Amino acid sequence: MDSAPNPPASFRWIDTDEDLASIVDALSSKLERGEYTRAFLDTEADSLHHYSEKLCLLQLAAGGEYFLIDPLKCSNLSLLFTLLDRTELWLHGADYDLTLLKRQCAWTPTRVHDTQIAARLTGHRAFGLAALVQHYCEIALCKSSQKADWSQRPLPEKMQAYAVDDVRYLGILVDRLLSELDGEKRRPWFEQSCEALRKDVLGRTEKDRTDAWRINGSGNLKPKGLAMLKELWWWRDTTASEKDVPPFKVLNNQQLINMALEFQEEGKTTHPPRWRPKWRETFTAAVHRVRQSDPDTWPQRLRRHHRRSTDDERARVEQLCALREAKAGKLGIEPSLLGSRDTLTELVLNGGNNGDDALMPWQKEVLGL
Repeated sequence: MDSAPNPPASFRWIDTDEDLASIVDALSSKLERGEYTRAFLDTEADSLHHYSEKLCLLQLAAGGEYFLIDPLKCSNLSLLFTLLDRTELWLHGADYDLTLLKRQCAWTPTRVHDTQIAARLTGHRAFGLAALVQHYCEIALCKSSQKADWSQRPLPEKMQAYAVDDVRYLGILVDRLLSELDGEKRRPWFEQSCEALRKDVLGRTEKDRTDAWRINGSGNLKPKGLAMLKELWWWRDTTASEKDVPPFKVLNNQQLINMALEFQEEGKTTHPPRWRPKWRETFTAAVHRVRQSDPDTWPQRLRRHHRRSTDDERARVEQLCALREAKAGKLGIEPSLLGSRDTLTELVLNGGNNGDDALMPWQKEVLGL
């Protein structure tokens, strides 16, 4: 399918509290006059470039206008959030945005609508924003700024255009996707799924960093390897903080696991070549601390306290998974939308005690539960 030209859209750059208050006031008046009901929101952050993630940009489409709002300069976003809670708020792939907004701004919308959820419930297998814009609008979005550093100022024009495009076509997607949902009588599925996502984000708590070093793969290590992993994880965290870079730019998780395993099996570990002198020095000191440590102080493997399932329960899980596959095939949607294997296992193991909360009403209805 040929793509239509995608000229840049006009927008307003908002980087003062006065300008933000002004546009919120204007949009509130338009909302009260019934000139619009929907608002479209997206966010950008800098987690790929700095140690501490920051909310760097808010993209808003509302009342027939586009706005790029700079939260690094605007100190009072509460007026904007109050306005958005009065609108029919739409995002695409809202999980990340809602998590970021809750963590950085202590705000979770009172209601949210996610075009990605709508796309999946209508059978789309390619449900990224670019894929949907291509499908419905025949326009190819440029994604070259996706991993850029959004904290830089001034923000290059190319990145500004990219940011606007993230909300520019959501209105068209909403109209088309809602029409498809209604045609399949799946609007209730969509509403329940969006609310479940919102509540899930709202209910999440920040993880305790005490055991943050127990990364994927650590469960296979013995105490000796765990001791090295723990020391190197905290060394990496300190080094990344001092350099203001994401920890993975110092060492990625797999490198940490490999180093811990090497120490466990061979009693040594080596750093990558061509490291800066200070990193080599502090890394070597960290390794030395583990070598000199008392084995009685080494961390132990965590014991998992899960009840073992019975043969009948495992058979019931397989039965539900087969039912899920069959129902999803008839509906033309991904089986996981009817519940993951973990969710179905939880349902079976709980035997109806709190297990009912594992599935949404529409999922239970489709599965006949």
